[in-house]
Amino acid sequence: MVFSLSATSIASNRNGPRECPPPEEVLGAADIQSLADLGNSYALVREMRAVPFGLEDISRLAAATAAPLVPLLLTIFSPEELIMRVIKVVF
Repeated sequence: MVFSLSATSIASNRNGPRECPPPEEVLGAADIQSLADLGNSYALVREMRAVPFGLEDISRLAAATAAPLVPLLLTIFSPEELIMRVIKVVF
């Protein structure tokens, strides 16, 4: 698009043709790179979370913590009573 605009401006220039900037200069312009860096930084900040863990991590920790307690609970409560208590807590 930049090259077509410069070609159009050359054709419409009444004082004579101007030279187009070399493609390396247009594609490697500092302004374009700065905008790309800014866009990448903004995307990175949008993906950040308030805490470094999610709900899945919390549920895994809870399951790993509760797993050793199951045999102890089965000595105190019957399996049916334990299931009913878990259902009441969850729902």
